[in-house]
Amino acid sequence: MEKQKYSLRTNIGYFLNKPVGFSRDFSINYPEVFIEPDLNVVNLASTLRFSRTREGLLLEANVIGQILVTCVNCLSDFLCEAKTEFEELYVFAQRSQDDLDMIIPDDGYIDLGVIFREYLLLEIPINAVCKPDCKGLCPECGQNLNENMCKHFLDKSDVQ
Repeated sequence: MEKQKYSLRTNIGYFLNKPVGFSRDFSINYPEVFIEPDLNVVNLASTLRFSRTREGLLLEANVIGQILVTCVNCLSDFLCEAKTEFEELYVFAQRSQDDLDMIIPDDGYIDLGVIFREYLLLEIPINAVCKPDCKGLCPECGQNLNENMCKHFLDKSDVQ
């Protein structure tokens, strides 16, 4: 069965003619979404608020999802929860101060995938562990000690 494709492009064009202070809340819930170029997120849920400011649009977001990562102890893949909150200002092109500003596109669509990807990747632990009591791999034969005990591990436990 082919995976359902979801777009994180959001139409914000109607905000441009609204008065300063106008805001709107949105929610996003997808069972699975692929964010270009390399991030697959399971159970993506987000609450968003776009607010019209003098400079552009302020995005306030809470994002949570699960990302497939590899345990540093046993090298098994598991879904790691990534949760983040952030605020970003998308400025009008004529108000842009430098190249780092996030500019509102001329077509009135913002791709939330770009910003979601950046913030979710920052939330993945550097040393992700599948469970707190992960036993890791046997240094002798490489057996995953969470699945089966090997003779090397059993021999060392008899000595102690």
